Amino acid sequence: MTPQKFTRWHEMLLKFLKWLITSGNTWLIRISGGRLGNSFLGTPVLLLTTIGRKSGEPRTLPIYYMEDGERVVLVASNAGTSSDPAWLHNIRANPAVTVRIRNEERKMSAHVAAAEEKSALWPRLTRMFPKWQMMEDRSQRVFPVVVLTPAEALVREESDL
Repeated sequence: MTPQKFTRWHEMLLKFLKWLITSGNTWLIRISGGRLGNSFLGTPVLLLTTIGRKSGEPRTLPIYYMEDGERVVLVASNAGTSSDPAWLHNIRANPAVTVRIRNEERKMSAHVAAAEEKSALWPRLTRMFPKWQMMEDRSQRVFPVVVLTPAEALVREESDL
């Protein structure tokens, strides 16, 4: 059975609910020093700060994540809507990001996973949060996977050259 695609009304409702949950969760993580709001629906949450591609201003929001050694992996699901999230556009324009996991802040560099890298990560991501597969099936796009690596690891690699 083919999943029913989201309607325009569904997308508007998802956008509003996403804004409401995102604003509240960001506030809760910040006010509690990372002790509260660091998971949602049993999935870990971090605060991602990107630089707005148009404004040049920092933009922070909570996002589900998976740790993979030193790397952090994100799914650009945008709650299953038909467009990529703004944070993904920001990362494509400027891959330097900051993440806050609980109360630890890390400078990282982001890249969108190529198809082979995504297919290696996707089964683990959907085991962690099965709704991603359901949302991607209902969406009108393929969800990009974003991999964050520690900024200092990039500096070490460049100095080894």
